[in-house]
Amino acid sequence: MVQIALLLFGTRFTRKKALPLALIALLWLVLGVVIIIDGLDGVRYFPLRTFGALLLIESMVTLFMASSASGAQRAIFTFKGGIFCFVALMILCGRSTSDMLLAIFFGFSYFITAILMMLAAWVVRFERWKQTFIGGIGRFAFAVFLVTPWPTHYHDTLSLFIGMTLILGGINTLNIALSLRHLQQGSSIFQLFAPVSLLKNVARRRPGKVFDARDMGAQGQGLTVHIWTPEGTSANPALPRPVINRYIAAVDSNGVISTGHAALEMTPDLYISLYPATEIDRSPGEFFNILKATQENNVAGVFQPSYRHEAEEWCESTRKIIFSRYNEASLRHFWEHYRQDEIYNLTWRNCSSSVAFALEAAMDGVLASRHHDWLAFIRLFFMPELWIAAQLRRRATTMAWTPGLVADYARAIRALVHLAGMRLKQEQKAAEG
Repeated sequence: MVQIALLLFGTRFTRKKALPLALIALLWLVLGVVIIIDGLDGVRYFPLRTFGALLLIESMVTLFMASSASGAQRAIFTFKGGIFCFVALMILCGRSTSDMLLAIFFGFSYFITAILMMLAAWVVRFERWKQTFIGGIGRFAFAVFLVTPWPTHYHDTLSLFIGMTLILGGINTLNIALSLRHLQQGSSIFQLFAPVSLLKNVARRRPGKVFDARDMGAQGQGLTVHIWTPEGTSANPALPRPVINRYIAAVDSNGVISTGHAALEMTPDLYISLYPATEIDRSPGEFFNILKATQENNVAGVFQPSYRHEAEEWCESTRKIIFSRYNEASLRHFWEHYRQDEIYNLTWRNCSSSVAFALEAAMDGVLASRHHDWLAFIRLFFMPELWIAAQLRRRATTMAWTPGLVADYARAIRALVHLAGMRLKQEQKAAEG
């Protein structure tokens, strides 16, 4: 979440807040260690009942928001609210059976996360996959420790979970804060967090001015993320597998796999849509082999000239996510260098990853403001869309970007940018008036 928030607020804000961010990360880390020790020594000072009551309130608010949401956002809110409600009720019950159920629940969650991390790292072989695999082993060991009735027979379960969550979050935030030391004047936040392989052709630049079509009174100008869903592009009716069809691929009645497509358009003259120059064999027997993000699976790619050309050659996009606020100069800089390498890889450099990275380049510093930066930055963390965007980005960067992930990620980012941007503009007008 911190990475996305820093990206949206840009270089000027980030350079000023690097030291406070590092101090907060250290405080978070120390607090996590203290909570774990507090749970292990048999005398607990952490206010579990108060924490459970606050968590219950949070779950009710999330479930209420789910009732007015739609699509994937509704499913995510319902899932999050349901989990929080279950944990809160177990805490408030205060029985030994509840502690054991929480141990099983948290242990199973860490176990599933560890297996998925190790499996994705081993199969996909993305950048730094070895570190991710080791991280999965660590999570697996912690899952075993959680379900082991030692040393306090499950009474320390919640303290261990909360403490470990704070420690991991503190370490991650501290790494980000330390990496900000390398952020030179004129660099962009996007360059700091983008994959190393992506940046080999991207030179350092000065951040551009944020373009807002509403301020400019522009007609027909904007940034559009086009999505062709796997089900919508399948030649024959797809087999009914809702989650897999949405986020991974659809398989039709003949066994042919369709992964969908994603593209990004900035009117009037920029269009990013990457295809393999020759069609890749996506039969079930070969699909597993081409998932590896290795040099052997790199093939020649081709960029489509325009959306209208692609729509006429194929079909109209299934979904369109439109942005009116974006960093035009940053996006053009990204595209100028990204297009020099016409390589396609089904996992690490496909149509969806191209759109995701281009979108992040376009969002560089869009919430930057000269007024109330720190307050606005903190307020961003209370927006549920930031949590959704962070979860989607984490899954995509450890596995692969797909059209379904890009669609939900773009929607979450759009909500963050437009809602927070409107609030910042109102505060600016109030400060200037």
